[in-house]
Amino acid sequence: MNKETEIKTPDTNLTLRRFDTGDKQEQQLFCTYCSFILLGCFLFLCLRLWYLQIYKGEEFKELSQKNSIKYVRLQSYRGNILDRAGRLIAGVEPSFNIGVVLKDVKDVESLIAELANLLEETATDIRMKLVAAKEQPSYLPVIIKRDASWQEVAQVESRLYRLPGVVVEVAPARQYPYGTVAPHLLGYLGEVSLEQLKSGNFPHAVPGDLVGKSGIELKYEKKLAGRSGYKMIEVDAKGRMIKVLKVQKPLPGQDVQLTINLDLQLAAEDALSGKSGALVALDPRNGQILAMASSPKFDPRIFARGLTEMEWKELNDPLLTPLVNKAIQGQYSPGSTFKIVMAAAGLKEKVISPYSSFFCNGSFKLGRRRFRCWKKGGHGQTSLYKALVQSCDVYFYNVGLKLGVDRISKYAFGFGLGKKTGIELPGEKAGFVPTRQWKKRRFREPWQKGETLNYSIGQGFLLVTPLQLSRMIAAVGNGGNLYKPEYVLDKEPLLQAKVPVPKRTLELIKKDLIGVTEDKHGTARTCVIEGIHIAGKTGTAQVIKQSKRRESEKMAWKYQDHALFVAIAPAKNPQIAVAVIIEHGGHGGSAAAPVAKAVIERWLQLRSPKPPTILQRKL
Repeated sequence: MNKETEIKTPDTNLTLRRFDTGDKQEQQLFCTYCSFILLGCFLFLCLRLWYLQIYKGEEFKELSQKNSIKYVRLQSYRGNILDRAGRLIAGVEPSFNIGVVLKDVKDVESLIAELANLLEETATDIRMKLVAAKEQPSYLPVIIKRDASWQEVAQVESRLYRLPGVVVEVAPARQYPYGTVAPHLLGYLGEVSLEQLKSGNFPHAVPGDLVGKSGIELKYEKKLAGRSGYKMIEVDAKGRMIKVLKVQKPLPGQDVQLTINLDLQLAAEDALSGKSGALVALDPRNGQILAMASSPKFDPRIFARGLTEMEWKELNDPLLTPLVNKAIQGQYSPGSTFKIVMAAAGLKEKVISPYSSFFCNGSFKLGRRRFRCWKKGGHGQTSLYKALVQSCDVYFYNVGLKLGVDRISKYAFGFGLGKKTGIELPGEKAGFVPTRQWKKRRFREPWQKGETLNYSIGQGFLLVTPLQLSRMIAAVGNGGNLYKPEYVLDKEPLLQAKVPVPKRTLELIKKDLIGVTEDKHGTARTCVIEGIHIAGKTGTAQVIKQSKRRESEKMAWKYQDHALFVAIAPAKNPQIAVAVIIEHGGHGGSAAAPVAKAVIERWLQLRSPKPPTILQRKL
């Protein structure tokens, strides 16, 4: 309705009437707006309820369940490593790890202080471990204490109610029933790195897992590791377990059985105890490794728990190099053991015969230089037999000049030197066989005759590994076969090559090498074993140049000669080939041959009808 308004004027007494329709229209318009706003709000609420309950209902339901359901990873038990008789060399045992799930921690510093009081760890060490794990997912536990003691586990377990984010896990750990046997061959376990995870070679691992870092543990990581499982549990608001909902059991790793004989391995390690060097014993009939030892050795268990500063310093000693597997990574001048190759080359190329002889007066003159023999007074008139038995340098100087560098290198390669053997272990070195062409490329200088003389007695640029030397002497015993070295029992023998020397020539050399141990003038009389013929060859490799040498007793240990010895037994039908190097040990006959003798004697005992029981070792 229209509103009528009366207006009176004071002067005329007139009354004016006005009809006002504006307010009514405004009210109607206002009501209309309000209705639309209310309707919009109602529609928004309906749409929001539909979005939350219907469109996003399943997702929020799942998120809600995740708040009350927890997945616990169950680690698999690592496979065992066994010797050729099935005896346990490396197994597993349960241990306890204490970790922290960072996503469940509100006050990190308070937690660090609390854990430092409960564990034998400093607050700084705990903080560093948490910082180092900042790139890993926050729902995975960061291992603070690996292989915790019962007391530490009890202290933490009893206080879990006020340690949010702290977890105690049962995890498998490596155990060694006979102590640290063959650590360089077996390798060790360490916490997987981010680089390893990113490489894609460890798809079974997550941050915090222990994986193979070297040796067999690394080479057979996938086979040994197995596959982890999980346990789905329901927890309350404080993270305490209510019940187990589902369990998927882990798949344990597979065992690896080695060709190593545990008794022989222990004998080798005992013989090398207190020395720096390496030993390789293999079966010349098929290339199977019977023992492989490197000294000094290390305890592989320390890598899993973490190294102290002092332990890390000792392991990286530049002189003793405990972490280096010297059997396959140590590269040394072979010294007089190389005279076996020289004899074979000289006979095959017909530059000498078994009856050829040269006169040795203690030195060999080449131009203005004199190249000495190890025996100052000389060996007199010397045949091949005498040259091998007494290790006459002058004899092989003459052979070397007749052969020349090219033919020497040909036979060095032919005996498997200067190239990797193919053993399936990480880090094998190839050694080095020099050639005329290499010298020209490397130094832009021609090869000199004086270098040929050094080459002829296993010195100069020539480098070999103990594993290569064991194959070299094995080839002499088996008729010239170079087998691929194997350390896993189920592998078939693989003949890689044959040395370029007739079998009859090798037989002749083998007979001469028996004199090295049995002749009264032999250089390895320390390796005589009653009732068995051993064919061997000693070697002494210079560490520093002749011009800088003094009497050995006046030289520091690190400047003294390396001692080498290679042997096969029994000589007629060899079943074991041994190569030994003792770093800075002096003469091969006095330092290296006794080590080989101890291993061969143990091998003879094991072949007897009633072999003695296994050596006792302190764990």
